[in-house]
Amino acid sequence: MRVSRARFEEAVKAAIDAVPEPFQSYLEEVEFVVAERSGKGLFGRYEGAGALAPGGFPARITIYQRAHEDACDSWEALVEEVRRTILHEIGHHFHMAEEELPY
Repeated sequence: MRVSRARFEEAVKAAIDAVPEPFQSYLEEVEFVVAERSGKGLFGRYEGAGALAPGGFPARITIYQRAHEDACDSWEALVEEVRRTILHEIGHHFHMAEEELPY
């Protein structure tokens, strides 16, 4: 399935906005970026020192549109997969290891 960049960004924004309020303040310095593809088949990528590290560079979460489109066959499935990816990458922001992440 394919959607416009603007439509995909709607799904990303909805997922970010749905993060519970107690965690929102930790995301104020996180830059969320949408990219076409990763070249490695990734759904998302976290770069940064994390929410618990003092100072450092601002964090960035990149969400790869094409990987999500290729994996989903409906708008509803794409929205859910974007939500899962956002939560996964935010987990890294809180220093969670891959095996600790719910998705």
